[in-house]
Amino acid sequence: MADDELPTPAEIEVEFQDLYRHDEEQAYLTLMSQEIKSINFPCEENYTVRLCKELVAYHNPETHPLGSFELLASNRIRSDEETLGEIFNGTPYYTDKEPAEDPDFDWTPRKEQVFSDKQLMQLSIWKKEWDDEKKEYEPVDLSYSPYGYHETRKWKKLGYLDENNKLKEEGVLIAEGKITDPEIIQNYYKKQATIKTLREEYAIREKHAKEVANEIKEKDSIEEALDWLKFHKERDWNEAVKKKERIDAGEKIKIDKDVDTEDEIVDDED
Repeated sequence: MADDELPTPAEIEVEFQDLYRHDEEQAYLTLMSQEIKSINFPCEENYTVRLCKELVAYHNPETHPLGSFELLASNRIRSDEETLGEIFNGTPYYTDKEPAEDPDFDWTPRKEQVFSDKQLMQLSIWKKEWDDEKKEYEPVDLSYSPYGYHETRKWKKLGYLDENNKLKEEGVLIAEGKITDPEIIQNYYKKQATIKTLREEYAIREKHAKEVANEIKEKDSIEEALDWLKFHKERDWNEAVKKKERIDAGEKIKIDKDVDTEDEIVDDED
């Protein structure tokens, strides 16, 4: 059926509530949203995503004009040209779960609702963010947000995040010109000097040296750093003291190795 044979939004009878429909003769679709009333209506396989978007805009012209949102299914943005029959075809839901080594393990990802089963199908309405500077809507970003959606979005726009949406090292941000505040830059170099001193003169592990440098108020105060370590990292401080004594006695020991076993310690990210 061609596009010109599709109904107009005005011709589609809708209900504004979240209903679970199972009609053996008719498939139903719900356009889901937390911001507006969900739209429930009878549908056909040739209905396009574009038509569904027009339906949302038709009933919500002020808050959801065309171009201000996307429609998602199975955590994927759906293109305007896709039909409901193409989307709801029994494809398994996206999952990161790996098959178990157990040969008797028979778990498989749950499939999307299958259109031919006449079950209620759902598309999520995902509102785009408005960019005040560019005066346009931003593309929907479904990537990992390790610092929460809004903080990740803000830092990403500032260029603070790497390709995995992880915050770049402060030194990298300074070198890239992303951080220009003189006080922050000065404190960064003070912290680096403190870390170097703690490592070389007190045998403090790198992880703990970085932590204390960020915690103390006076970033270049070795006295404050040592007091902080003795109070907050008593066990690690005592190990560092023992290690320093062995180094002073002529032993060659790597600071970031365990005191008792001399095994390399892999520091997990906090």
